[in-house]
Amino acid sequence: MSDNLREQFDAYISDLFAREDDALRWIQAETVRNALPAISVRAVEGHLLGWLTRLVGARIAVEIGVLGGYSGTWIARSLPEDGRLYAVEKVEKHAAVARAAFDYAGIGDRVELLQGDAMDVLKGLGEKGPFDLVFIDADKESYPVYLDWAADNVRSGGLVVAHNAYQQGAVLEPQSESNRAMDSFNRAMASDPRLDGMILPLYDGMAVARRR
Repeated sequence: MSDNLREQFDAYISDLFAREDDALRWIQAETVRNALPAISVRAVEGHLLGWLTRLVGARIAVEIGVLGGYSGTWIARSLPEDGRLYAVEKVEKHAAVARAAFDYAGIGDRVELLQGDAMDVLKGLGEKGPFDLVFIDADKESYPVYLDWAADNVRSGGLVVAHNAYQQGAVLEPQSESNRAMDSFNRAMASDPRLDGMILPLYDGMAVARRR
């Protein structure tokens, strides 16, 4: 498939299933205005996260790596009114931008934003579980650790989802620590007896596994 045809299909799918409203566009604009890294999920990926959240009837979810709150908004909107998203973000500036995003989108009451190093935050977060869905989109070097935590803390039938499974193709011949960690994550998801997983070939790869 040519790049041009792929772009046309992306636009086609986005128009059908993943139209952004004013709040989502505002969040993206705030991410740019605050000079946050341009690494947010795309609208189609956001819709996928929301769809998966609804698919398993999630009420309690965790997001590891929040950035400006765009992906978290898709997830939180798909929770019931009494649902809860525990959003873990290391960078204080990112957490502040995300908090404003959640409030602007009208789902601030469903989100508990936990600012700090995920390795530390997750140690105490497990007592809030078991969780229905865990989305991982943070430092790639720690992905294998996050996967093990998620598999331990997601309920049976719940989902573990991770962004950037392809590392722009670098997992095929990993050279950097980040690439090797992502390859290790993918292999661990495939071999972990607790999980039934797959990588969806969407953009940079979205890994999804169901807890057995």
